Amino acid sequence: MKLHRTSVPAACLAVLATVPLQAHAVRIDYAVDMGIEFNDNVLMSSSDAMDSDALRAGFGFVLTEETSTVQANFGGRFEYWNYISGPQSNAFETSLAGRLNWFIMPETLSFTVEDSLEMRPIDRFAPDAPNNRQRVNVLSLGPNLLFNWGAAFRGRAEARWIDTSAEENDEFESSRLSAAVHLIRDLDPTSSLTFSLRGQDVDFDHDLMARDYRRYDGYVRYQKELSRLGFAFDAGYTWVDYADGSSESLPIFRGQATWELSNRSSLSLGGARQLSDAGTAAIEEIGTVVVVPDSLTGYAAGVESSVYRERRADINYTYAGERILFSAGPYYERIEYIDTDAFDETRRGAIVQIAYRLAPTWDLETFVDAARAEFPQIGREMDDLRLGVDLSKTWNRRWSSSLRYTHYRREDDGVLGNASQNIWYLTVVYRNR
Repeated sequence: MKLHRTSVPAACLAVLATVPLQAHAVRIDYAVDMGIEFNDNVLMSSSDAMDSDALRAGFGFVLTEETSTVQANFGGRFEYWNYISGPQSNAFETSLAGRLNWFIMPETLSFTVEDSLEMRPIDRFAPDAPNNRQRVNVLSLGPNLLFNWGAAFRGRAEARWIDTSAEENDEFESSRLSAAVHLIRDLDPTSSLTFSLRGQDVDFDHDLMARDYRRYDGYVRYQKELSRLGFAFDAGYTWVDYADGSSESLPIFRGQATWELSNRSSLSLGGARQLSDAGTAAIEEIGTVVVVPDSLTGYAAGVESSVYRERRADINYTYAGERILFSAGPYYERIEYIDTDAFDETRRGAIVQIAYRLAPTWDLETFVDAARAEFPQIGREMDDLRLGVDLSKTWNRRWSSSLRYTHYRREDDGVLGNASQNIWYLTVVYRNR
């Protein structure tokens, strides 16, 4: 696969190198793993299944710092696959997500770096396989100015340069300039009101494949944090003006809530109706990484340059007992692309995960991930089912090993047909903590 915009990672590293990280305040947790995998249908073919044996070397990490000068949280994973047998070539795959905020002048001027690197499908209609993955990166960086506007409001003005790139999908590559102003009013110790205005100029590298545009957002956020309940709601409007003279607009409605039902259980809900795009969504979805990743971050949908209308909703329930951890939740997402050359998609599904401690040094984990994708413009449906079981043994504080079985099934009423695979993976892991 070809690589694009190789200067982007170098620019990000150059910026990070200037940040005065304090050695005593930086915490780095990491895990190194080696394993062997057997896959009975590595390319997910419906008619010509070919198995493979592979050696995998992986490295996952979480970097954090929380001081008055620097607040940073990055998590990532790197994997190298050496295929001993099979039809595919060796592969290097990566994922990274994080945010760094550096205060150049205390409580006045800061500089923010955000990055999202994921493995995404090249062909959104083809099953997940080594030959259908590409690295997709979104980098955002720029200054923030904090100010007070009278006695009632706190303010933040920000400017961003944003770069989007993909290994194979050239139409996604763009450079963006963004500016925003946020005015925050504290209503009481538990609630606040934020007024936000944002403008963004999007310049695609390949104008024949994607339309340049300017986007404007204005919205109000109400946020409240109680001892067991927290929620936030946004309401506003988005305008998109294209360089060819056309335009699009849509109201913004977003909401999220988390409710601690007890000391062991919680319920979270989220929903949105808005205009968005793949680059904006990648930055907005960057969260706080707590656990060292043991797998790559990816997404079932491909990357498109087009702005889209989005409707989504999700619910998740989590229970954490002394020996059992359980989480389950359904989700729904409807995407309608503004540009007609991209196919609209409705995706719905549910994920269930269970972890059980069999003994002080033995753990059993299982999961089920079921999803259906519908493409109404071409009358096509795809059902994906993933399920797995993982048995792990902890030898001491740093060393562990596990045996994992995963089943992946794709039912497709299109030309690719149905396919399935079974994967066995044996690994040894070293952790620094």
